[in-house]
Amino acid sequence: MDQKTYLKKFSRVVHWRLPKSEADEVLADYKELFSQCSEKQEDMPIQTLGEPVQAARLLSEPKVYHRWLAVFGLMAFCLLLCEFLLLRASFYHYPRALMYTLLILGLAVSLTWFRPRHGRNQKSPFPKRLFPMLLGLVTVMVVVAVVMVGLILQVWAFIPFALYGRIAHCSLLLAGTVGTIFGLFGLVKARLSDYRWCSLYVMGFTALVECVLLLAVLVALDVSSTTCLLPYVPDFGIVGMIGLVGVGVSLC
Repeated sequence: MDQKTYLKKFSRVVHWRLPKSEADEVLADYKELFSQCSEKQEDMPIQTLGEPVQAARLLSEPKVYHRWLAVFGLMAFCLLLCEFLLLRASFYHYPRALMYTLLILGLAVSLTWFRPRHGRNQKSPFPKRLFPMLLGLVTVMVVVAVVMVGLILQVWAFIPFALYGRIAHCSLLLAGTVGTIFGLFGLVKARLSDYRWCSLYVMGFTALVECVLLLAVLVALDVSSTTCLLPYVPDFGIVGMIGLVGVGVSLC
């Protein structure tokens, strides 16, 4: 294993096991150590430090690392439980309380954990891929919203009415699953790269909750007319507002 490969693997592991500020300092020290070695001594630091995973494990405190794993597990659990409900698509009642609880819990933990540390006023450059991914997720949700409104208002005359239910289910399943994937990706990137990636987790989670709530309305209730949906419209607005506030806070 050459130095470049070693540092690349070590960077991923140490950023996962340590907070970003500490991981950056450790990585800088390792780069400095490698730079001081001549070509003949290139393999000496690697032999001394051991494998990247082993070296990173020795630098991290087990209690702190286990605390991070618990936090990550909680945030992922909230997201994946919503995805399970979406995939299961079987609702005996409208899950308003459960969805609010999971969303608020997941967002509160993520925004508390991924926040700029006091005394660090200098921000790193805005992550290049973050904005396109946020925009892509918004685009997916807008397209699905247009499709759902068209189905509910029955404006798609070229689509057989018998297919409305299947199209609605597939659309919500697709959008919610995209939100889950983006959310998990943002959660990992927030740990490894930049805390502002947490905004992708927040937006993906919000999109997923919206899909679950709408699917629950369509599955568990007898929607005979558009007026039957009116009592549930405020929930979609509230969830959307919670998500927008969460995204704004996570980007600050």
